[in-house]
Amino acid sequence: MASSAELREQRAAMELSLEHLQRERGPDHPEVATALRDLGRIAHELGDMEDAQALLRRAIALHTVALGAEDPETATDINHLGLVLHDIGDMDAAHNAFERALAIDEAHFGNNHVNVARDVNNLAGVLRDMGDNYSARIALQWSLRIYVEKLGEDHTTTKSVSRNLRLLG
Repeated sequence: MASSAELREQRAAMELSLEHLQRERGPDHPEVATALRDLGRIAHELGDMEDAQALLRRAIALHTVALGAEDPETATDINHLGLVLHDIGDMDAAHNAFERALAIDEAHFGNNHVNVARDVNNLAGVLRDMGDNYSARIALQWSLRIYVEKLGEDHTTTKSVSRNLRLLG
């Protein structure tokens, strides 16, 4: 994990890159949306939740216009926003974000894709924190099945999901 100083350096470099990209491609280009999402992730890691939300909401808006509301890039933006909402304790909004991302990714990829596993895993965390351990367990089992098949049992993500499932009891 990067230190705060390293994250701040990354953020500064990404902001300069974003400025260049906006001048080169225009402010509404899908690559700008992806850069905004990346900046939103860094802001989230730095604990700047307000900025993270603003950056991610702008990324969602740009990807929606450029690629459509049902595009997997839009779903990834929504998923990241859900992580921020979860961390600030807005469980209902986080739940809605993960459900929306899941619906988009399932429609696009089917129900056995790593993006679906990511969405279901994140949804499981919200369900657990909302006190619905039964639904969280089902979601984690689904996510784990996909990760084992797609990434293997020894992948760090697979191991993390397996650990979360064991912790539910």
